[in-house]
Amino acid sequence: MVKLCRLLMTPARLLGVICLLFFSAGITFAQADPTLSVNDLTVVEGDGGSTPKLANFEITLSAPSQKTVTVTATTQSGTATGNSDFAAGAVTFSLLPGQTSVTFIVPIMGDTVPEGTEDFSLNLSNPINATIAKAQGVATIIDDDSLLLLQQTNSTRAATFDSVWYTKEIFPIVNTQNFSADQRSRLIVFSTGLKLAAAETASAVTATAEDAQGTVRPLTVEFVGAVPNFEWMTQVNLKLTDQIPAGDVKIRISLHGVTSNAVLAQVKLQ
Repeated sequence: MVKLCRLLMTPARLLGVICLLFFSAGITFAQADPTLSVNDLTVVEGDGGSTPKLANFEITLSAPSQKTVTVTATTQSGTATGNSDFAAGAVTFSLLPGQTSVTFIVPIMGDTVPEGTEDFSLNLSNPINATIAKAQGVATIIDDDSLLLLQQTNSTRAATFDSVWYTKEIFPIVNTQNFSADQRSRLIVFSTGLKLAAAETASAVTATAEDAQGTVRPLTVEFVGAVPNFEWMTQVNLKLTDQIPAGDVKIRISLHGVTSNAVLAQVKLQ
C-alpha cells in the first residue's frame, strides 16, 4: 500500500493528496476531558427553624461531554463547624451526557446567637471522564444576629456615602446642593443584625457620633430598610447635625439596648 501511495504521488500532486486522504480516513483524535469547577458563595445564617437558609453550590462542567461524568463533593469545616453550623456530608454526582451543571445544596443551621462571619468549604475529588479546574468552593455565612456597621475593606472607616449624591467622604454638614429643606447632609450606613420587631419603625433605632475629644452627640435616624438583593444587609439613613465638629467622628447605632461597633466617617462644616 505504501508503494502504491508513492506511485500515485509521482505523476501528480493531486493524486498524492488523494493518497494522504486515503490513509487519514477513519482516524479519530481523542478530545481532552472537560474540567469541573465549583463556585464560592455567600449565605445568610438565619434563625433556624423548619425552613433553614441554603448554601447552593454549583458544580459546573466546562463543556458538554458525550460521556457520563462523575465527581465526589465533600463539605469541610472552616471557622464554621459541620453539623453545628451547617449540614456536613459527601455526595457523588453523575452528570449525564450533555449535562453541564449540578447543584449541591447544604442547609445552614441558623440560630440567634451572635457569632460573627464564618465559613466552610465544598471540595471536589475523584473525577471520572473529567479533570478538576477549581476544586474548592468557599461558603461565607453572614451572621445576622450581631449588630454591626459595615466597614471598608481592611479599614475601620464606614462603608457609607451621601444619600442624595452618592458621594464618599468628606461629608459637609451643611450642603446647599442638598434637596432637603434644612440642607443638612444625610449619610447612608449599612448594618447586619438590625432586626426590627413587627410593629417597629426607624424610630426604634438610635445613632450617635463621637468626636476626637470623646464627646458623643445624637444623630437623627430617618430611615431603616432592607437593601434589595442583599437580605442580610440593612440600610440606615442618618442626618448630620450642626453640633458635630469637623473631622473624623465615630458613628454607632443601637437597637433594643445593643450598640454596634464604631465606624469612622469624616465630616466638614461646609
